Amino acid sequence: MPEGWSRTNLRAMTPNVSFALLDAAVIGGLGEEPVVDKMTHARLLEEVAALGGVLRYLGVGIGVPVVIDLEDDLDAVVATLASARIGGVVTTQDDPAAPVVLTSEAGSAGTAGQTRVVRGKDVQEPDLEWGVMMRAGRTDPAACEVLDPDSAYSPERSVADQIEVLRQSSPPYDAAGLRGLLQV
Repeated sequence: MPEGWSRTNLRAMTPNVSFALLDAAVIGGLGEEPVVDKMTHARLLEEVAALGGVLRYLGVGIGVPVVIDLEDDLDAVVATLASARIGGVVTTQDDPAAPVVLTSEAGSAGTAGQTRVVRGKDVQEPDLEWGVMMRAGRTDPAACEVLDPDSAYSPERSVADQIEVLRQSSPPYDAAGLRGLLQV
């Protein structure tokens, strides 16, 4: 780590929830330390950046809502951090303005104009299958957007507020606990 830097300084330098939780730890030499269950910071960062690339391709950007409706806690964590990584606004409520819905429910109807990425079995067109999309996302992973600290993380919290919530605890987390901290 460069002289004069600390993990705390790195987290404060880039107002982005994904950076604060993952990138700062990897840059700070903690990449192989567990962050959620047995998954390391580096491995989770790979997954988050891959899904972030998919979301970016599907039209998500700064201030754009992303509906997250996933049963699995770890999937919900990955989806939330991927959305936060590119500046999307995380929501668990139906939002017709959201271009993307990340869900566990294959076959349920989405709002017109929304793309559904489904983590489950029997995914049928026009829905997109999570695993296929993750493989595609790994070819163009998303960089971390530098956000205004007051920009929305979710309808209830700013980026700065969410980073502060994460600062009050430390890894490793269990997936359900981190999901709770991330409000999904």
